[in-house]
Amino acid sequence: MNRGRMLAWSLSTVIVAAIAALFVGRWTCRETSSATDSEAGFHQWLHENLEITSAQEEALLPQELAFESQRRDQREVIQQAGSELAQAIRSSDDADAPEVRAALRKLTDAQGELQRLTLSHFFAMKENLSPEQGEKLLLWTHDSIVNGHHR
Repeated sequence: MNRGRMLAWSLSTVIVAAIAALFVGRWTCRETSSATDSEAGFHQWLHENLEITSAQEEALLPQELAFESQRRDQREVIQQAGSELAQAIRSSDDADAPEVRAALRKLTDAQGELQRLTLSHFFAMKENLSPEQGEKLLLWTHDSIVNGHHR
């Protein structure tokens, strides 16, 4: 390969890597921002639709604080995994390269863990609700997933 083609190939690789890193960075920020909005909306929905009593609020508070800590920690893991994916993309010549696949797996595993933590939290909350409130919570969870509001 001549020097001009080598330079063009290198420049193209850097540009593709930069675009991929930008995409991952923006995606991570968008996920964090939209997640914060949906969490505030969920908390408001919880009070407006489930008519949480002060005793229930008191029982739920430790669960909420513990979940918030777990969620924040898991978001950091997701952000780190996204950065690792961006780096793997930047240093690879192929989307199917082992390092890209490993980084992508790490990111999807971290995202899946956040979903698992969230569902576990909802089911734990249900234990402090009346059967009617619990049913409404699970219906809201179902509808949020089906309608794409879980993001």
